Formats: sequence, structure tokens, C-alpha cells
Amino acid sequence: MLRVSIWRSRQALFLLVRRDLSQKYRKLRLGYLWAILEPLGMSVTMWFVFEILLGGRDMGQQPYYLFLTVAILPWWWFTSGISSSTRAFVGFSRTLPVSVLPTQFSVVRVLITRTFDFLFSLPLIVFAMLVTWTFPGINIGFFLLAFLIQLVLMYGLSLLVASWSFLVPDFARIVRIILRAAFYLSPVLYSLALIPDEARSAAALNPLAGILTLYRVGWWPEEHVAMTGYAISFGVALFFLIAGIVTFRRLEHRILKEA
Repeated sequence: MLRVSIWRSRQALFLLVRRDLSQKYRKLRLGYLWAILEPLGMSVTMWFVFEILLGGRDMGQQPYYLFLTVAILPWWWFTSGISSSTRAFVGFSRTLPVSVLPTQFSVVRVLITRTFDFLFSLPLIVFAMLVTWTFPGINIGFFLLAFLIQLVLMYGLSLLVASWSFLVPDFARIVRIILRAAFYLSPVLYSLALIPDEARSAAALNPLAGILTLYRVGWWPEEHVAMTGYAISFGVALFFLIAGIVTFRRLEHRILKEA
């Protein structure tokens, strides 16, 4: 009986995600192409500013456009997913108390939708490889590892952010400020190797530091950092996962009560 219930819940979640994706792009003439066009516009703009206007050779590996693209897509996924999570419970507040699905499915639903957006945008990396004629080596397997770790991190953060944003509306504004700061504190525009050795430990406290580095090592093995740095970044990601789950479980009754 429990297995049937779980199976039906998964089916319902799949249908809701498919509907969300359909509704999101239905009114746009270019449809799913916007999953590519938005990060493409960002990557081209950043490349033009830092490579052409300012000179990006000292900021990261060459070709710099590919270097940027490999990190901008995961960052786009991260920031859009966490931003959307601030409205996860708010958007479904009328149905939360009467829904037969687990409460956290509202967060999972948003996260899966944004994950599909990320997957749809991956052809941009292929485009960047063809334009720069630069292809990955055997370390490309770390790309999948980075994806899985980021998914775990985002699930924990999404639960945390969604719970507090529903109960404290001002929290969503705080999240937006933190995300803006995190863009510059994360090695999106620059290589983590450029950070002085004495500041590496502090930089590793940002879980995206290790994650974005893993995305890139398939093309640039020299981007690898010390195992200590990875351990700190991934430890922080695990901390946020646990914190998100614990926070949600403690606040779930309040969320349902105030919905």
C-alpha cells in the first residue's frame, strides 16, 4: 500500500513538473529556446566585458569564453533555483493544507523544473567547445559529480529558503542580496587558483567554489585544488542539506497552519 502511495506521488509530481514547464514557455514564441538564450546572453556579455574590454587572460583559463560558459550555466541554475524557492510555498499556499502530496513536494517541484532548465541549456557548452575548438579530457566525469553535489546543495538550501520565506516575507529580499554577493564570491568569472593561498580556506567555505571547480577540471585539469578545499566545500554543502531538512521539519506545521 505504501509503495502504491509513493508511486502515485511520483506520478503526480512528474505531471506537475511537466505542466509547469509547459505553462512557463507556452506564451513565449521561442518557447524552450529561452532556457538557452538567457544564459547565452549573460555569457557573451561577460566574455565581451572581461576578455575584450578588460582583458580576461589573467582571470581564468583560455579559451575564456568556454571557461565562463562552463561555470555560468551551473550558476544560472543555482540562482534561478534558489530565487524560485522563495516562492515555492507562497505560490501553492491555497492547496498546501488540502494536498495529498507531501508538503516538501512544492519545493521539489520547483527544483526539478529549474533542473530541466539547466539540462536544456547544456548545448551552450557544446556550442562554446565548437566555437573555441576545445574539448574535454578524461576528467569530464567530474562534471556529473559536480552536478549531483550541486543538486544536493540546492535541495537543502531550497527547503531552508522556502520555509523561512513563507513565514518571514522579508527573508526573500535577504536571499536576493546574498545571491548578488555570492556571484562575485564564487569563481564564476575567475579561477579559484587566483585566490591567494592564505585565503583558500575561507574561499572554500563557499560550497560553490569546489563545485564550479569540478565542472571545469574536465577541460582544465590544472584547475584542481587541494583535497582539503574540496572537503570543506562539500562539507558545507552537506551542512546545508541537513540544515534545510531539519528546518523544514520543524517549521512544517507552522507552514500548514498559516497557509
